[in-house]
Amino acid sequence: MAELGRVMRVVGADVLLYNNNQTIKALCPKQLKLQGLCAGDFVEYMYDDSINNNLITNLLQRKNHIDRPTISNVDNGFIVVSEVPQPDFYIIDKILVNLGIEKITPFIIISKLDIITENFINIIKSQYKNCVQDIIVLSALNKEGLEQFIEVTRGKVSVLIGQSAVGKSSLLNALGIEKIKTDTIALKVGKKRERGKNTTKNSQLYLTDYGALIADTPGFKMLDLEDLEPNELTHYFPDIRDYAVKCQYSDCTHLPDNQGCQVIKALNAGKISQDRYNRYIRLKNTILKNKRKNYGK
Repeated sequence: MAELGRVMRVVGADVLLYNNNQTIKALCPKQLKLQGLCAGDFVEYMYDDSINNNLITNLLQRKNHIDRPTISNVDNGFIVVSEVPQPDFYIIDKILVNLGIEKITPFIIISKLDIITENFINIIKSQYKNCVQDIIVLSALNKEGLEQFIEVTRGKVSVLIGQSAVGKSSLLNALGIEKIKTDTIALKVGKKRERGKNTTKNSQLYLTDYGALIADTPGFKMLDLEDLEPNELTHYFPDIRDYAVKCQYSDCTHLPDNQGCQVIKALNAGKISQDRYNRYIRLKNTILKNKRKNYGK
């Protein structure tokens, strides 16, 4: 009889599953591998005497899926920022749009509380307080603010998103996560293909001692918005959307010369960040430009 497991890691045909508070090694058949089996997937598996191993037999439907690196069935997305290196707000905005499309609850973590300035915290909060579920300020070094992160990730699948050196690894270490070593999957690296050599290309889920699954990823490239229409972008900017729905005309472009635009009215009243609005227009124009280029218009 088949059992249900969650994929923790995939390297080649070798898969590490989680079921009943234990990790289980299994093999992935080629047809499922071609479907893009990845960390976070729910699968059915059973022991196969002919190969003396567990064999994955079915990939269950996903509630969401992120590409490059691939991970599925995610509950929370945590964008980790710090004063150094300086964050790219345009990229943060694009990541937030992607999280919104996949219905992943967005958070921002301001890390390195022990060394950042109050001014930096205020900048992040002024830009994003109305755009994410919460902004968590913490220090992995002295564990200040860590309890808040633990509470919102308990029983959830969460991914840490951010550029190098912002403190993602320090956060994992502060949680006391015992990383699942590659050799526990008993990888067989072929001499020609060297399967599994570049393991940093793979996403991996780690189990905390308080019942959360945290994704360790080699870096997100959640920047492509090829399937998004320009007029859909507003929906994924909640700080702008809240006013856009009140505009006089349903096809309002939310530009300064639009009569009856509630977005511009809120912007002029200081209720919408000017920087966020500027990046919204920039992103909208980029999407429109790409659409015209792709369709030869």
